[in-house]
Order: sequence, then structure tokens, then C-alpha cells
Amino acid sequence: MEFTLLEKTTLYQSFSDLGKRIFLPDGIFYWSGRAKKEAELIGTIGSAFCYDNEITSDGDNEWVPCYLEEIKQYANLGIKDIVPYASIGGLAEFRSIWKDWILKKSGFDAESEKQKLDHLRTYISNPIVTGGVTNGIYMACSMFLNPGETIICPNKRWGNYDNIIVKNIGAQIKSFDFFKDQKINIDGLKKAIMQVKESQEKIVLMLNFPNNPTGYVPSHEEAQNLVELLRESQAQLGVPFIVIVDDAYEPYVYEEKGMLNTSFFYMLQELQDPIIPIKLDGLTKELLFYGGRIGFVTVGLKPKWAKNDKELEQLKDEINNKLEGFNRSSISNANHFYQKVAIKMFQEFGMDKIIQSRDKVKTVLSDRYKKINAELAKLDSPDISVDPNAGGFFLFVNLNKDKVKATEFADYLLKRYKVGVIPIEKPAENINGIRIAYCSIDSDKINEFISRIQKALVDVS
Repeated sequence: MEFTLLEKTTLYQSFSDLGKRIFLPDGIFYWSGRAKKEAELIGTIGSAFCYDNEITSDGDNEWVPCYLEEIKQYANLGIKDIVPYASIGGLAEFRSIWKDWILKKSGFDAESEKQKLDHLRTYISNPIVTGGVTNGIYMACSMFLNPGETIICPNKRWGNYDNIIVKNIGAQIKSFDFFKDQKINIDGLKKAIMQVKESQEKIVLMLNFPNNPTGYVPSHEEAQNLVELLRESQAQLGVPFIVIVDDAYEPYVYEEKGMLNTSFFYMLQELQDPIIPIKLDGLTKELLFYGGRIGFVTVGLKPKWAKNDKELEQLKDEINNKLEGFNRSSISNANHFYQKVAIKMFQEFGMDKIIQSRDKVKTVLSDRYKKINAELAKLDSPDISVDPNAGGFFLFVNLNKDKVKATEFADYLLKRYKVGVIPIEKPAENINGIRIAYCSIDSDKINEFISRIQKALVDVS
């Protein structure tokens, strides 16, 4: 947005550097807004939608945001569960439950992998509650990046990373091309690490699996190669590595054979090396509480940081104080009501029942994932390619930049064929394509959705 009037005012002249550089990018909101008005088939919405009767036993044929059926029971909580402030770091009971949830999500077997489970239980901080995963990203990046310092991210990343890191914090992003030969670009990441080391004495990296906007999930082999790269690079450079793991879409992996179907955080947390993982997760996608705005930040700890159990507890208290101090000076505390709702759901239904309920949504999304990839595979065009994807809510279609710009294609697709997508066009980062949010496309409309894209491709070729 151009601030042609605002810039002439004394209000603008009085803004801080942050006030002058911050703005809401048009991007997703612009194209989503247009799609709502102009499109017949919408693939812009980043929330999962379905017919109520696809996921509930007594649902009707209404098109609704996907949710867990159990939440219906908590619309009339008592005043004490709604009105009071929450604790600065989150309700203690909820934080304890979420730590158990993190242990559950690891997939470690309580008998055969007891040592791994005990290590995880012992060497993570008490999860702190944030105002959604977005706020968790802001907290984690603020805690490790000074203005002018650099974080490494894939070139294909959630656009709000740039808003948070560059415009808000005043740090820089060093991008690397995400893919090489349809796999994660290990060489590109290594090059980025070496370049960043030239200007600072730490490496900060953010990874997001399943990835937004591509839906990429590493295979077990790729994940192991990534761990080995980080270990080798850290040993060579001798500086701390901070790896922020954005787990917003953690449970939604649809190709489980050979794929990493648990968070990359767990692999990093087992390491003794100075590679420190920071886990970001939350209710938004995991429990489908989009409007609840409840996220978590959990820090992976190293055994050598404390000599005994007493020191370890002191260390956890000190980390907690730092993170609570950040909360107090920013959001104060997070939403009390949704913390209480989540507590009651976990206590009254249990983790297995919650997973079972969410699996109904996962099945719906998995069917769409398979169908849209099958339809895209039928497209006979040398001017497109689909990035590797195995989970999440989205996939990404690359367009030949010499034939058509992504924004022009999205505009034509919307005007001529009434199909809404999100174009991402960053020539400096070698990106020219469209994000399709199949999470909000009815399975019965996917064939027509892709058919119209094919027609548009023929028109512009």
C-alpha cells in the first residue's frame, strides 16, 4: 500500500522506524477478498472447510470450518472459566497438559523407546502460552535476533515471516532455494549457513513442515540428511545453531510411508550438539480452534547445561521468566476462555479421543490431497510444475516466468474462469507460481477447479 496522504502528515513524521516500515501486505488478503466477491471456486482460504456431516455424527449439509465435535459441549462455560485473566505464561494446568501432548505427539513407544521419552520429558522447557503460533514466531525470533541480524528461511515460506522478521523486528532473512531435484536443497542451505556465519556468531534457522505454501514434508532420509548437515556445519563453524520449528500443520501428513510424520523438533531435541530446537505449535490447526489464538513456545534443552536436577529446575525457571517477561511486555497474557475449553476437552475426552475426532478431518483433507495431486498430474504442460507435497493445507504450482507472471495469471484465472488462488511472485527469490488451498475446496469441485486452471494455461501459453 502507498501511504501518499499519511506521509505528508506530522503523524507520520512522528512515527518510530517501526511505525514507518510496518504495513499489512496486500497478498493473501487482497486475493482472498477478491475471490469471495468474484470466484465460483475458491482456493485461497487457509482454514479447512467441509460439510458438517463429513465430520460429525449429527451434522447437516452446511459448509463450515472444520472443527472437533467435542467443542460443542463448551459453549456455555461458567463465568469463572471466561472472565478472569489467565496467568502470564498460560494456565498452569494447561501448560502441563500441553507438555504431555508434546510427549504424545513424539510417537515414542513407552516401552521400547522409554529412554527417548524420558529424555524428551526431562529436557524441554515448560511450554509457554502465546497469542497463537504467529505470536510464538514473533517471540522466538525476537529472543534470538537483534535488528540487522539474519535468520535463514526457505525462499518458499509463509509471507508473514517477512512481516514479523523484517518489518517488525528489523532483522534480515537469508533465503535459499527450497528445492533441488524435488528434494530439500541441502547444498543451498549449507551455502546460506556459511554466508550468514561471515557476519554473525550464531546461526538462526526457521523450518516449517508441512510447509506453507508448498505442503512439503521431508522423507525420513531427507530429514536425516538435514540433521547431518546441521551437525557438520555446527561442528565446522563452532557457533550455536538455533532451529525454530514452526509446527502449525504438524499432524497433517497424508503420505506416511517413508515420510517424517512427527515434528522435526524431536530429531533435533535428541542431539547433544549445540543445536537448540525451539518448537512452535498450538490449537489453531491441531485442535481446529482458528479464532482461539492459542499457541506455545517450547525450548529444547541440553543435559550439559545443568549439573543436577536442582540446577535443571532452576534453568527451566530462568527460561520461563524470560519468556513470561516477553509475554508481559507484549500481549500480557493469552485468551483464558480457549485455554479452559482445551483443558476440559483433554480432561473429559482424553488425547486418544481428540486424535480420533481430528482424524475425521484429516481423512477429508487427505482425500482432497490425493485427488488434487492426481488431477494436476494429468495436466500436459511444460510450463508448470508442482512442488513436492505430502501434507498440510496447501500445494504450490510453479509457472514458467518467461510465459506468464503469477499475479497476471491469477488475475486472468479469476476474471475469466472465476477461480481464486494466491499468486506468489518474487523474482529476486526465484518464485513465480500459485498457492492452492485445497483445504477449503469441496472434493467434488476439484476436477472442475483444475480443469479451469488448465484452460487458463492454454489461453496464456
